[in-house]
Amino acid sequence: MENNLISLKEYLNKKKTFVIPHYQRGYIWGKSRGSEKDSVQFLLESINNSFSNKNKVELFLQGVTVSEPETEACIELIDGQQRTTFFYLLLLYLGYEESINIKYSVRKESERFLIELSEKTFEEIINLSQEDAIEQFQDIFYFKKTLRSIDKEFSKADKRELLNFLLTNIKFLYINIPKEKAVSVFTMMNGNKAVMKTEEIIKAELLRLVSLEDNPNSPDIETIRWEQNLLRSKYAREWDKWTYWWNKPEVQSFYHTVNAMGLLVETYYSNKRKTKFNFDNFRDNFLRDKEKGNVWAAKNTFYELRQLQKKFEDVYNSIDDSKELHNKIGAILTIFGKENRVYFIREYFVSGSNINIDIYLKYAYLKLSHAQIMAKLTEKESNLFEKENVAKAVGMVEIAIKDMLDAITDALLYEHKEKHEYAYLQLLRLNVEADTALGRAFDFSIWEARSLEHIHAKSRAFELSGPNSNIESNEHCIGNLVLLYKNDNSKFGAKDFNQKKSIYFNLTKDKAFKSQRLLHTISVFSKERWGAEEIEDNNKKRIDEIKGYYEIQEA
Repeated sequence: MENNLISLKEYLNKKKTFVIPHYQRGYIWGKSRGSEKDSVQFLLESINNSFSNKNKVELFLQGVTVSEPETEACIELIDGQQRTTFFYLLLLYLGYEESINIKYSVRKESERFLIELSEKTFEEIINLSQEDAIEQFQDIFYFKKTLRSIDKEFSKADKRELLNFLLTNIKFLYINIPKEKAVSVFTMMNGNKAVMKTEEIIKAELLRLVSLEDNPNSPDIETIRWEQNLLRSKYAREWDKWTYWWNKPEVQSFYHTVNAMGLLVETYYSNKRKTKFNFDNFRDNFLRDKEKGNVWAAKNTFYELRQLQKKFEDVYNSIDDSKELHNKIGAILTIFGKENRVYFIREYFVSGSNINIDIYLKYAYLKLSHAQIMAKLTEKESNLFEKENVAKAVGMVEIAIKDMLDAITDALLYEHKEKHEYAYLQLLRLNVEADTALGRAFDFSIWEARSLEHIHAKSRAFELSGPNSNIESNEHCIGNLVLLYKNDNSKFGAKDFNQKKSIYFNLTKDKAFKSQRLLHTISVFSKERWGAEEIEDNNKKRIDEIKGYYEIQEA
């Protein structure tokens, strides 16, 4: 990292393009801060005080942090965008004749305005700064406001003398850091809220477009402005309402996302387009329409986003209040890894395909992928399943059912680690279905903290031995296993059934004992006694129930 104290003249003499990266918010200097002076007013007064001093004292400003690779003809502004843009406007006003280039990564209208401004005469610059009656772009609005403030402060000043003073006497620390650290340093200096995420840039452009008047030639400017502000506020409130909902920890946990609004916007985009998701591609595909106009395109996109948002909310809330859909979709999202989860969300929420969610979930409990399930359900190949034909997909479903049945009928299931996942999935299903039957939303957090627990401790198996006992072959079967949160295992240890039962039902005040939420597990521990006969009976019931669920016919 390089630190140098440089003058404004040295800064400009680098003759490189100043780049405003995509992760930065727009130019907002000049924005009112209540009763306080805005940043433009404060800096103009500081300059004027220094310039008016008969000794022309130097004025030291806050440092500028940049990334300036030696091999590139650009300077990426990490911290110093507002000041650099301010001086760009001030120098143009004062008649600075050298070329200064500022490039906006995503705000092309702002970049175009600054280029056009540099080609204007002084009188044209002053006139242009007044044209903000219905300014569409935030950056340009504050560009113009800054120019008006500059003119108010220095209209009577000797512009040539002031220009020379600025170039020589403005000093600041120039901090150059490696390019790969740009975003992390910016976030550290400004906080996460200062970084413009893709969905935030999309929001800004959407709000700009939807609030535009379809008939810009209407003579009633004040009415247009009032209606624009009203419409913009309406859309902004709705978007913010969506963001608030996505920021709820329970919603983020259910949909396995921490990026508020990102899942909504990227899901909408990715299901319709196969190109990379970014602002430029979103804008070109959904916010621009040559025939019907950009306003129509933006409003239509907002409407479709609204419909998608409603579907996300309806699934989470289960609009019939039974929590049935909540639990079924939640189970799929929990069982799947990230890639399959993304594919399922696109398929179910936005593609419009009519998925039978009960059958889909049934196959998901078999550890099948989204592509395999869809090939089985639709009986045709898809873009996700190009490498394998439908017949093979159907065959894989049959193999998965056979593998699952082999696992859950194995008397030594617990001893075979490769078969554990089938036990976890079927016990999870039983607990989810128990919650659904009561209209209760299931807490899927157990999936990241799951464990299998022997109802009768395996180390005490000898206590069940008897002349008719088959305990040696069934102590590790699914009939003697329940689903628990792994942190609760330590409370059970190697205790016998009655001791475990007492712990399970007497820890009602222990909030850390999460396993008390598991209704199917509770139903097992509520038994009066637990011995070899109970294990064998429960094992048969579990296997018969699973066979019934998958419609497995006896040979």
